[in-house]
Amino acid sequence: MNILYLTLKNPVLTEAGIYPDLINALTAAGHKVTIAFADSPANTPQTKIVTECGVRILKVASGEIFGVGFIKKGINTLKLEPKLKSAIKAFLKDESFDMVLYATPPVTFANVVRFCKKTYGCRAFLMLKDIFPQNAVDIGLFSKGGPIHKYFRLKEKNLYALSDVIGCMSEGNIRYLKQHDPEIPEDKMILFPNTINPPADEGDGQVSKGSAISGEEHGAKEGTEPESGNNKKLRLIFGGNLGKPQAIGYLMDVIRYDRSPIYDKVEFLFVGNGSEAALVKRVCDECDNATFYDFMKPDEYDRLMSSCDVGIVSLDARFTIPNYPSRMLSYMAMKKPMIACTDPNTDVKELLTKEANCGLWCRSDDVKGFWDCIEELIDDDRRKILGQNGRKYLEENFNVTRSVEIIEQYG
Repeated sequence: MNILYLTLKNPVLTEAGIYPDLINALTAAGHKVTIAFADSPANTPQTKIVTECGVRILKVASGEIFGVGFIKKGINTLKLEPKLKSAIKAFLKDESFDMVLYATPPVTFANVVRFCKKTYGCRAFLMLKDIFPQNAVDIGLFSKGGPIHKYFRLKEKNLYALSDVIGCMSEGNIRYLKQHDPEIPEDKMILFPNTINPPADEGDGQVSKGSAISGEEHGAKEGTEPESGNNKKLRLIFGGNLGKPQAIGYLMDVIRYDRSPIYDKVEFLFVGNGSEAALVKRVCDECDNATFYDFMKPDEYDRLMSSCDVGIVSLDARFTIPNYPSRMLSYMAMKKPMIACTDPNTDVKELLTKEANCGLWCRSDDVKGFWDCIEELIDDDRRKILGQNGRKYLEENFNVTRSVEIIEQYG
């Protein structure tokens, strides 16, 4: 197939992660993928086409979308749609595509998808990675029923209607859409989980270079990661976006909670950036059991994670949508058991504690519950079993070859 992949951000094909792994796997399977993505003025002052790792990439000059405030990001995201459409017209008008592939966020690709379907006569495959605007309503970014919500809700419904296939991350996602968007034909919604190319297993907690987590944005000052090796303390790590959806305020309450007698046996590491990074830095500076790193190269982060004992997954307790964080795959790849503190609506709890049996769960407004999970994971054997379970489940259920097969089936 010839596939046109629309995205807000370039999936760096030399790194790892759910999107670059998918594109590389599609290419390896003999499909031709063209990426069209929004690039910042600093990187791409003028729209152009380049070829990287054998993949053609249309870099569309646009306003800043990442690392800016919510309002500026929203305005620039809205401006992107006509820019993306014009760029495709100008650079890809004589092409032929069998499928247009895209993910949420954003929901503002509807007009571009409509144009591609009309121009190329292709099928449209939506990878549903977030349910917006409801997720923004849940955490108070704007009110339900207000003009902003109504506008984006209309965009969301248009995107669902245009999509020939809606790939949902979990059964919980499918149930949610059936309940809240009953007009969507049931046969349009399929299970399409997050997947990666599992790195080679080189022993307990070790993976080959270019691991599942290298494609994520992390933080930590170069050369400042803690030394690996034997640590008396239980080391927990949270790496990636430090924003409001991740319940960062709750995690700060966790590290400040004096849970004697195990408090002094635990160390927290936070690696990343985002709107709540300043809060994390401030609290970590005040606490002896926590350290913050604001930038870290992928291979450095891999080494840091290999020295840790437990991975943290955190989502705001107010969410009513069934989120399924992709960072879980990183921990599974490295055989790290997880503590997932989330809202009660996501089916992450069922995955971790029942289906994969690779971690523990508590609500992300229950500080004592988090420490109860820590107390259970003090046991070395318990952690080892959970970590091995996660790796096995990853290989059997979240391998990127599964995503390729699904896309081929509906192409």
